Amino acid sequence: MSYSKDYIKNGAKSIFVANVKGGVGKSTLTIMLARALTSKMAPEKITVIDTDLQRTTTEFLTASNPEINIEFLPITSTFENTNISLVQQFIKQNMFKTGHVVIIDTPAGTSQRLWNLVGESYCVLIPTSLSNADLAPTESFIRSMDKIKARYQKIYPHLVVCPNRIPFGQKDFSIMGRRLKNHDVVIGPAIRDLASVRHFYNGKFQKDFDNKNNKNAKEDFTQFASFIDKFVLKGELDKLYSEENHEAMNVLPFEKKNNLK
Repeated sequence: MSYSKDYIKNGAKSIFVANVKGGVGKSTLTIMLARALTSKMAPEKITVIDTDLQRTTTEFLTASNPEINIEFLPITSTFENTNISLVQQFIKQNMFKTGHVVIIDTPAGTSQRLWNLVGESYCVLIPTSLSNADLAPTESFIRSMDKIKARYQKIYPHLVVCPNRIPFGQKDFSIMGRRLKNHDVVIGPAIRDLASVRHFYNGKFQKDFDNKNNKNAKEDFTQFASFIDKFVLKGELDKLYSEENHEAMNVLPFEKKNNLK
């Protein structure tokens, strides 16, 4: 499966949330993104594919946002070939639907066929904390994506590292920057408290969302939605990568170099 530039510009966007490391927040980030996008586009134009056997994304979104299209296609050793093919079909079916987005939540692990499919997407969101336990496998995953892109001489997928579980008041991302300086990635907005975000989906979302005690989580939620809307859905990432000096950027902390307004 290959995507033309017209597909990238005018058709649906396919976004994988992926990392070989487990427990980095892939499902929560998927939920957060799907919910965030309902404020930017019609929910029926959002399709979420949950490939994680734990069903976290499916259960939360089914309860909180039944208007979003949700598909559960677990990718395990038993169902790997069949369900990867089905995921590929869903992406193909949405390929020419202008204004649609397909978000795929992936399990931890190192399935080469799955990573090859991830390599066919428009964008990969890669959640990780600042700890070395998360950054080391994250860098390994990014390296594997770089190899796939180099093999096929593609600029897609755009790789966006999403720092999460970031302590409140954290300003220094130099550790992450140094770790990723040799990779063609963009650093997205920091998510400070995934626990607060997850708390939104306990059946009383709006009440919790409006609670002043959740102000920081609400800010993260809103900022993340704005980032995805501008840089992914509206193609600002394409503009960044079309600049002649983009290779010198390597790591591009968006909050320092881009204004979301």
